[in-house]
Amino acid sequence: MQKCSREYLIAFNMVEGFGPRRLKALISHFGTLEKAWSSSYLELIKVPGLGPKLAAQLVESRNHIDPAQETAWARKHAARIVTWDDNEYPAWLHNLADPPPVLYYRGTLPERMGIAIIGSRKATQTGKTQAYSFAARLAERGLPIISGLARGIDTQAHRGALTADNGYTAAVMGTPINVIYPPENRELAEKIAQSGCLITEFPSTSRTKPNHFPRRNRLIAALSRGILVVEAGLKSGTLSTVDAGLEIGRDVWAIPGDISQPLRQGTHALIKQGAGLVDCPEDILNSIPELGGEIEKRLDHSTKTVLKYYLQGCSPEKISALTGLPVRQIQHIMTMLELDGLLEDTI
Repeated sequence: MQKCSREYLIAFNMVEGFGPRRLKALISHFGTLEKAWSSSYLELIKVPGLGPKLAAQLVESRNHIDPAQETAWARKHAARIVTWDDNEYPAWLHNLADPPPVLYYRGTLPERMGIAIIGSRKATQTGKTQAYSFAARLAERGLPIISGLARGIDTQAHRGALTADNGYTAAVMGTPINVIYPPENRELAEKIAQSGCLITEFPSTSRTKPNHFPRRNRLIAALSRGILVVEAGLKSGTLSTVDAGLEIGRDVWAIPGDISQPLRQGTHALIKQGAGLVDCPEDILNSIPELGGEIEKRLDHSTKTVLKYYLQGCSPEKISALTGLPVRQIQHIMTMLELDGLLEDTI
């Protein structure tokens, strides 16, 4: 069967064990994926890093793999396939040492780098509220919210982004495009696909494995200009996203919290190591030149202070106690912020 280069990428991606590094090794050895696909077992075992087991697996698998059928399967599930040779492929993924050769997606791929909001699956209510409010505010300012559709922080980040006018969120999955995990997020996944994007590198032939979820974390990092960690234990899997982000020069922020709370130990450790300490979305917005500069020019010190404490959930009376500003002045500032569209129904 004759195939174009794109179809060979789809085909190889369907064979377990043939990720980006091995594909590059095959191209280096054979010159093209077409030659690699049709090579004999004896030729394949000469490829550095391949070995007898994977060579035999490829020879056996290629007889029943059809990229056209895979494309039809994706279409059946309202998804499209894009490869690293296609113009639609997100350019930021090429920052990775091992960018996925193939992506399956539902919805619209992000047009700009976003902010990853991540954290524990067993999040506290405080952490969930923070993830939701940060995501809503950042999405309101036009920043895509990137997360992993997991329980806890991820779920609330996606939900918060969806509440913003024209809010966009992308969920990077560790499963094939037709398998939503956790199952209780099926309805949320449908909403994301309608106004944002579901993304995965795993084909129809992939069996869901625990190591797929840490593996997808590098994509969350690459699609983001910065990573916000809301809650994480010292040994949280969330930290693998941070590691992936640091390898490609992404900013990292963390929200501090109760020092006795185990789910804040990871965030505190990140802050000690140099992550930016943030306690309101404006801290992130002000670090982004094309957004922060606008705020700095428009708001005076008192207004920025009131906005900061409001976004932390403080009442006018609480803000007055913290800042010494009269309650009436605070209420006036909040009214002006509401008229500017920076607050919603505050008074």
